[in-house]
Parts: sequence; structure tokens; C-alpha cells
Amino acid sequence: MKSINQYLYSISPLLVGGLIYICFRIESLRMFSWFNSISLSKVIIAIRNYTLNYDFLIPDWVKFSLPDGLWLFSFISLILITWKNEINSSNLFWLIGLPIIALLSEIGQSISIIPGTFDWIDIAMYLFGFMLPFIINKKSITLKF
Repeated sequence: MKSINQYLYSISPLLVGGLIYICFRIESLRMFSWFNSISLSKVIIAIRNYTLNYDFLIPDWVKFSLPDGLWLFSFISLILITWKNEINSSNLFWLIGLPIIALLSEIGQSISIIPGTFDWIDIAMYLFGFMLPFIINKKSITLKF
């Protein structure tokens, strides 16, 4: 059985990234309509009213790029936990598929085939979020090909 600490270690970065979005991103993002539909708008507005006073203190890379790396870190960590830090031909797709899609979407933004704004810092955060779980777990990862 997986320990609660393993899951907290994996899910916490996702929650931090979500909190960054709630606190500092524009309200036209779809997630804000979801909050409205589940009657959380008043809570979200209260949080934003407090944190937006500190918006100028938060670097742009934290607001716009760090959440990308955090969700990818969370995903890779959960995959490693699910497969007990074993990498084989069956789960390799899950470990590299999403990071490749993330990088390709950023490249697509650079050539205007995907809506959005290309940013090298996003790519750096994707790479960091992808590699860090492997670095943290390097002693317990086994390769079975």
C-alpha cells in the first residue's frame, strides 16, 4: 500500500500550481467559471482580493511558467508511485508521452499553430518538472526492458 506521504509529495505541487492560478491569473480562464458553477466564487474572490495586493511581488515566471512545471512534476511523480518506481516498455509511454505533448504544444505556440504565447521559461519548467521526480527517486528507480 502506498503511503499518504507519497501521494502528498505528488499532489502538493499540483495544488500549489492551482493556487498560483487562483491567486494571480486572469478571471477569464475556464477554471473560474467552474468555481462559479460549484458555488465557490465568493471564496475565490475573497482569496483574490487579498492576494492581488501582492501581485507586484510575484515574478512573472512564478505566475505564468512555474505551474506548468508543477503539474508535470505531479503527474510524473504519480506515475512513478503507481508503477513502484519501475520503468519498463509498458509504462514508458505514460512517462514520456505527456512531457512530449507539453513541449510540442509550446513549440506549436512558437509557430502559431496552437493558440498561446511561446515562452522559453515554460520549456525550462516542463523539463524541470519532468526531470526532478527522476532525480529525487534515482536510487529507487529500476529499469526493466
